[in-house]
Amino acid sequence: MQIKIFLKLLVLGGVSIFMLIALASIGGITNERDMRRFEVQENIAASYAGEQCIVGPVFLMKYRETWMGRLYNKEKERWYEKEMSAFRSRLVFPKRLMYDGSLTVQERYRGIFKAQVFQSKGTIEGNVVFPKEELLHIEKNSSIELVSIKGCLMVKDQRGITESPVFEWKGSPLEILAGSALGPYGSGVHVVLPHPKALLGSDVAFSMNLKVHGMKGFNFVPIGFDNQIRLKSDWPHPSFVGNFLATSRTISEKGFTAEWNVNGLACSAQQNMTEGDFRNLQQLGVDLIDPVNPYPMTDRALKYGFLFIFITFAAFFLFELVKQLKIHPIQYGFVGLAQALFFLLLLSLSEHIGFGWSYLIATIATIGVLFLYLCSILKSVLHGALFGGVLALLYGALYGLLQSEDHALVAGSILLFGLTAFVMILTRKIDWYALTSKPKTKS
Repeated sequence: MQIKIFLKLLVLGGVSIFMLIALASIGGITNERDMRRFEVQENIAASYAGEQCIVGPVFLMKYRETWMGRLYNKEKERWYEKEMSAFRSRLVFPKRLMYDGSLTVQERYRGIFKAQVFQSKGTIEGNVVFPKEELLHIEKNSSIELVSIKGCLMVKDQRGITESPVFEWKGSPLEILAGSALGPYGSGVHVVLPHPKALLGSDVAFSMNLKVHGMKGFNFVPIGFDNQIRLKSDWPHPSFVGNFLATSRTISEKGFTAEWNVNGLACSAQQNMTEGDFRNLQQLGVDLIDPVNPYPMTDRALKYGFLFIFITFAAFFLFELVKQLKIHPIQYGFVGLAQALFFLLLLSLSEHIGFGWSYLIATIATIGVLFLYLCSILKSVLHGALFGGVLALLYGALYGLLQSEDHALVAGSILLFGLTAFVMILTRKIDWYALTSKPKTKS
């Protein structure tokens, strides 16, 4: 008898390995579909606009410095003076920078796959203090000839500029030109400021109306000495990202509002840009996440798949020992396969309807089939209904774990401990040696 039980456990181990292979295959399908979704999003971004990041405006001063340089002539072995000059540039950052805007979110489809795109509109306001002329000198006794001052705005994906911005300078609009005018980092727009020499040492206010569309994320670089960013949207599922947390935020079913207040001393963006590093700028912003993305939810559910099959097999094995009922390994395999196919059914349905409805339909279908099958192999409607009820509780618990991501570990640990304790209490009086020994024959 004990040898038969050992062989039965060995065969069930082989069946369990096949169930693991089936779950791994379904996991591969899930990852493949998720990659397809990502490719569709990239395709939409290629024809629309991608993630956006706004930098600026910053002000680029270009000037020529002329001075008398002292040089040495080796042939004549004497010093002489020569007029020398060099073109120089200097970035000037806003003293105060404010943005107040909104995002309108839409969903774009390619087949059954979708992506969140947005249209933003807002106003950038602030003021800038230009340095006095004496602060521009690098050489002694030099003269300064100011060439130009440009107001430069960097936009990560320039295709997202839906309308020509309106840049007001001293109350008058200036002509918007393409490109940021910041060398290789040219995506954006710029304006040429009039009368540049008169701006030295002055404090000037500016404002700019900006409409930009894009996909996935909307970010800002707090480039001013004092930065205030306000953003609101009708999208109720934001993920606040970046190097700075929002000072205040509210999220509801109607959307979200957020505000950031960042002191320039806390941000390294000015230093990086001054040193020519435009790529690693600290930023803040929001990502528009999809709360009904079925692929990560299905992937998380699959992590519990083998646990469900193991619990079911263990319950069958205990029932087989206690009731002296023979259950064939193939019957174990059919039950495990039905539970594995639950996840494939969940994935396929959730691509077309909501994850919650898909989970409900897949659960009802799986438990219904298992109930009918178990009534037959257990030779009892009551026993089939009992197992069906236990499975319904397990699937309900799994859905709860999926919905509470932050507490999934502690809830899952409590669930497993509770199931183990329940089985231990239920079987504490069973004489396992008596179950596994041969029955005595009467003489």
